[in-house]
Amino acid sequence: MRRILKTINILFLFLFCFTCTNVQAETTKPQINAEGCVLIDASTGEILYGKNEEKVLEPASTTKVMTALITLEKCKLDDEVTVQEDFTKVGGTAIGLLKGDVLTVHDLLLGLLLDSDNDCANALADHISGNVAEFSKLMNDKAKELGALHTNFKNPSGMPDPEHTTTAHDLALFLREAIKNKDYMAISTTKSATIPLKNNRISPISVNNKNYMINKNSCYYYPFAISGKNGYTEKSNHTYVAAAEKNGHVLIASFLNALDKDQNFHDMQTVFNYGFDNYSLVHLYKKDEQISEYKINNDLTIPVISLKDIDYIVSKGKENTISSDLKIKKIDLSKKSFDKGDNILKGTIYVNDKEFITVDLAAGVSRTYEPLISIKSLSEESNLPIYIGAGVVVLAGLIGLRKFIKAGVIGLKDFISSKFRK
Repeated sequence: MRRILKTINILFLFLFCFTCTNVQAETTKPQINAEGCVLIDASTGEILYGKNEEKVLEPASTTKVMTALITLEKCKLDDEVTVQEDFTKVGGTAIGLLKGDVLTVHDLLLGLLLDSDNDCANALADHISGNVAEFSKLMNDKAKELGALHTNFKNPSGMPDPEHTTTAHDLALFLREAIKNKDYMAISTTKSATIPLKNNRISPISVNNKNYMINKNSCYYYPFAISGKNGYTEKSNHTYVAAAEKNGHVLIASFLNALDKDQNFHDMQTVFNYGFDNYSLVHLYKKDEQISEYKINNDLTIPVISLKDIDYIVSKGKENTISSDLKIKKIDLSKKSFDKGDNILKGTIYVNDKEFITVDLAAGVSRTYEPLISIKSLSEESNLPIYIGAGVVVLAGLIGLRKFIKAGVIGLKDFISSKFRK
């Protein structure tokens, strides 16, 4: 009997140790070759893993994510661009554009994001801002708008410059914004393309996507990868920013100053797997979903809807421990008109009784406020008897007031006359 109990104890301890080992393996932080790295949740922006994520380093061609963002904001895809300078004056990777070549914004973006061509970057900058320096100002303004406070761009391509710098965290914020744009996603995930020149200078130019994680024929293929941009200069070494999606959960990772190109692709997958294995996305509220009600007055309560998806990140296994509550800031809407979907309120969301985020809230219905007497109400026949009656009352009052004033004036005159007669 003792031997059986001993065997059971040993087996129990073995299983316990095996379980603990597995848990430890799942939560072990990634070991990577890049100097700067970050992993963020695309929905909330929360940092899930970092290594020198705020250290200022050179981004190389990952710069082109921002160049594409500005271009998509300022241009239409079928806009035609006339190249202002030969590729030989730009330096770095190029598809060989010459001054006077004419091609569309869409085709320049293909060269920019797939083949990482610097002549395409400069052509877009010249088209939008007139020159590289002015375009860089747009890039820096956009960076600040996105909350990237440690970035300074000096050119649209990522050519080496001691003042052209960013951080892994800032870089991830740029791609987080870019993947919201369907045109960016369509272009950045194109495997290969042929770019025609409108002026027919030479035969069409072929470009191929260098983000190997989305290429099924590549040894670096990652089934969850959805977009990315890599770069390299001798000073910056290898840089990379990428996005991946698994079961509706989107993560973004970025690397700066990685010494080993091959290891860089493997490390990116390791970081993504760490995020997917250890964190879950909990959907608190869906965009356009009614999340509460708001009492305007004693006779009117309206539904309130969310203007965006509101999510929360938790560790795996804790998805069912989350509770949320919305507290709406009170304002007087009793004399306000609004349409369904209009931003009319602000609220604070609490998760497990702790303040999480402040959000804008929209009206779930339309409402037209009218004063007691309005032009519209006057035009309605059903209200005509009411207004006629009110008019008669007012008119009678005015006539009575007039008689009262007239009598008073006459009395005053008689009084004055009697005084003078005396």
